[in-house]
Amino acid sequence: MGRPTKKTDNYDCFTLFAHGVPLIDGKTVCEDLDLVYYSALTISDNLRGLDPRNRRASMINAADEAIKSQKRDLRTLIGLIYTIHDDYGRNDITLAQDHIQYASRVALELGLNTKTPFLTPGDRLNSIYGRIWWELYILDVFLNLSTSGTVTRQFDSYMTISVDIDDVASDINLQQAYDSRIKAVSILNECTKVNGRLNFERVSALDKILVNLLTVARSNYHSAIDKTIEELNFTSILILLAARIHLHRQAWFSDMTFNFQSCAFNHKMKEMEMLLDDAFVMPASCNLEDSLSGSLTAIHECTEQMLHYIRLDETHQTQQGILIPPHWPFYSCCQLVASYGPILEIALLNAIRAGEQGALQNMTMDPSSVWKTRVALSNVDLTYATLTRYMSVWKVAQIYREEVAVCRKIIDSCETDIFGI
Repeated sequence: MGRPTKKTDNYDCFTLFAHGVPLIDGKTVCEDLDLVYYSALTISDNLRGLDPRNRRASMINAADEAIKSQKRDLRTLIGLIYTIHDDYGRNDITLAQDHIQYASRVALELGLNTKTPFLTPGDRLNSIYGRIWWELYILDVFLNLSTSGTVTRQFDSYMTISVDIDDVASDINLQQAYDSRIKAVSILNECTKVNGRLNFERVSALDKILVNLLTVARSNYHSAIDKTIEELNFTSILILLAARIHLHRQAWFSDMTFNFQSCAFNHKMKEMEMLLDDAFVMPASCNLEDSLSGSLTAIHECTEQMLHYIRLDETHQTQQGILIPPHWPFYSCCQLVASYGPILEIALLNAIRAGEQGALQNMTMDPSSVWKTRVALSNVDLTYATLTRYMSVWKVAQIYREEVAVCRKIIDSCETDIFGI
């Protein structure tokens, strides 16, 4: 089969996708029939509902050729970044690992994380070398988190530079959008670290940072002047909300495996009570009741806000006549976290109501909580429906949809008084 001809190529859907990962646009895609060219066509065909297998085969071959021949130019790195998105989207974790390893090594060898990178003179992409670095960093964090560590981190010990907005964009509004996105991923990385000990000072500090970043991202999203700025801020908002849920989840759970037969938190509570007198871990003014109640409120608020933005996006895409939302594949991760929110609420409410928790037993529930279960089921149904639509593009969305179905089953099978009735 011959190469696709340029006059029949359609990059419209890739252009939409590239608003969220803005490294190159449709106008410059076809400068060379290379990895960028084939990765753009693969993503575009995928979003258009076409069969991308032929394009994808050419993309993977081009990636293999780039690695074998040790290509070290910025355009190759851009092509690998888009290829990795496709790798993850179709749940090919092995290829994603191979591609991120090579791209990360080249980025470090070129010194893209420094002020004096080794760049090819005259390359027009030199002006966005910082942007390429940060896109690789973002991929590195998300691949590691979304695969529970199966894809190993590449940059963890190399992240010693601060965010320099001048290196990612010249326009002030785009600078702010990138700033929000980079900081959102950086704090997500921090919020998902297992701290080893229950440290509510840390939780409180990170929570305040998250709230401040969310305020800025929301403001920039609603005042966005173009699609790229809007998409970057939309992504940042969802990442920050997911990070806040993870932060408060890890204050009470060691991982995302829930055992609802034992969610009275007996062991956890005793451990936390032992830490009450430890000023380094928890200040004297802090108490367990406030911490637990605060986490419950934060998780509930973030879940509702995530679902609000998901609904807004669905409405917007429908009004625009877009068949499939052209978001990056990690959008599915955020939808799953939104579905976990009600599950976390159930477990935390159980902890609050557990009679053996001392002062916690005196907390009363809202008598109208009968609607909590119904709202929770409705919210989970929303994410299930959007993932159903999205999985026609990204295979990984089907895996997340199955997880959402488990969430629904748990909520549906819970006793009615689980929400305080």
